Amino acid sequence: MSEASYEANYEANSRLAGIDTRLYLVTDSVQCRETGRSVAETVREAVAGGVGIVQVRDKDIDDDAFYTLAREVIAAVGSATADTNRRVPVVLNDRVAVAQRLLAEGVHVDIHVGQSDTPVEEVRELVGPETLIGLSAANGAEFSAARESGVVDLVGIGPVYDTTTKTDAPDGIGPDRLSELVDLAGLPAVAIGGISTVRAAELRGRGLIGICVVSAICRAQDPRAAARQLLAEFGDGQAEATQ
Repeated sequence: MSEASYEANYEANSRLAGIDTRLYLVTDSVQCRETGRSVAETVREAVAGGVGIVQVRDKDIDDDAFYTLAREVIAAVGSATADTNRRVPVVLNDRVAVAQRLLAEGVHVDIHVGQSDTPVEEVRELVGPETLIGLSAANGAEFSAARESGVVDLVGIGPVYDTTTKTDAPDGIGPDRLSELVDLAGLPAVAIGGISTVRAAELRGRGLIGICVVSAICRAQDPRAAARQLLAEFGDGQAEATQ
């Protein structure tokens, strides 16, 4: 995809307007607890440090507990962005029913699904036209289906590097293959999987709108400082790092 068509695609998507997409945090409840912090405390510090999107992910709790967790994260984001004009979306991983419940209560949330979760067309019908929908995708067929659906706002591509965050994750694809997949995707793309502070600069100039991290912030001694450092290394995502 040409740079011009990519920019047109991105700018035309009003659901992404006003969001700093460069640094996207995916929460891990266990990792946060291991550092002695709650997920909400970690999120508040990370957003204060510059995280622009927060995805709430926890596969080990039921919907009621996830609803409570999501509410805590929403409050933490609100606290971190108070008295600013920042728009930091809270994205729910897979939990469409929880998203519907919060939306019905007048609380805006967004959603991310995987290939084996609720189909994106059905998700759009359930959550309405204003909710951001992210989708994990990894090959040409999945990218094509995402584009043809007309409802996917951004795709997550990875794992870029080997990761232990998900026990069933495949081997890392590497930055060069990532570049090829971003070009193939034809949608705004974020990278995920094993991305650390020292690796963030390697992902500049790859056509990404942002990088997703888990351990780099959830396990950090200082999530605010970690967020700032990741942003400093990734920069605007466009210019390649100076060697």
